[in-house]
Amino acid sequence: MKYLVDISVEPIGTNSTSLSKYVKIVYQVLKSKNIKFYPAPSMTTLELDDITQLGYIIKDIDDTLAKEGVKRIVSILKIDDRRDKENSIDHKLDVIKM
Repeated sequence: MKYLVDISVEPIGTNSTSLSKYVKIVYQVLKSKNIKFYPAPSMTTLELDDITQLGYIIKDIDDTLAKEGVKRIVSILKIDDRRDKENSIDHKLDVIKM
């Protein structure tokens, strides 16, 4: 069973309106965790085997952003825990292909 987690991390109190620097930092953290993720314009979808990983991932993201000088971080999460059939990023993308 896979958990799909949509996450949006919003650094507040930076010196710029641009967030791309921080998005790249978050992606580096996700890559270091060896988890599958799918970037989208406003959120990123994570594919987790174990939902307990999520707390550690959020902590690592926050700690890494704090080291970059971010004073406040707001994270928005949506968890899809589907138990009746396959739940994966690839499956969801396959179903909506045009």
